[in-house]
Amino acid sequence: MNDKQILPHVHHIEEDYRDYCTLVQGKTLAILWDTGQGKRDLRAFLEETVNTPYIVLNSHGHADHIGGNHRFERVYANRADWPLLAAQTRLAGGGPPEYEVEDLEPGRVFDLGGLHGRVVSLAGHTRGSVGLLLEEDRLLLAGDALNPTLLLLGQECAPLPVLKETLRGAIELPFDRYLASHYPTPQPKKILGAHLRHLDCLRTEDPSHPGPYGPRVCRSVHKDPAGRSVIFVNRGLVEMEQA
Repeated sequence: MNDKQILPHVHHIEEDYRDYCTLVQGKTLAILWDTGQGKRDLRAFLEETVNTPYIVLNSHGHADHIGGNHRFERVYANRADWPLLAAQTRLAGGGPPEYEVEDLEPGRVFDLGGLHGRVVSLAGHTRGSVGLLLEEDRLLLAGDALNPTLLLLGQECAPLPVLKETLRGAIELPFDRYLASHYPTPQPKKILGAHLRHLDCLRTEDPSHPGPYGPRVCRSVHKDPAGRSVIFVNRGLVEMEQA
């Protein structure tokens, strides 16, 4: 696994190609943020690396972020994404998840010893997407919710007005940069402003390479002084917003 140290106590771990989990180590407690595809034994890695108790948090319920959940007895995930966790278990040929799931509610604060992580809502990519604000570091762990390329695909994504509220709220949070789960280095907060302005001028162009997203997905690109924003979105969400 490729382990990139962001801060002395924050490690961004490439569990699979361009699929990152994040380890945050406090004095008394550690947090594993996401469990990746499940191709690597992150539990064994933690037990070799971490010298405190630890807990496991899911940023959202997509398969490339919860694939290793089954290696742990308990994980925390926002209740709105629990159906995605159950669906992933069914796809793997099982029944209900073998691990215990505890609700990861926005507003909850984890005291890691000298460091606090506050759960914040980042609904959009999925309805249950959350972030973890490392308050002392002014760093936000954002999962897929604030990627430089936003994906609003499938029935689990939130409507565009919800995403706008998420971006407005995130801009007000006290952080300077954030870690996205498919990018190796922290992203500047100013990209969120570019995304927000992009939502006011979305284009419904067919992507030149649709890839796995299907025919009902459109791609919109916005160039902004704050950065480049790309959004792949279900065409139905755009039509609903324009109606």
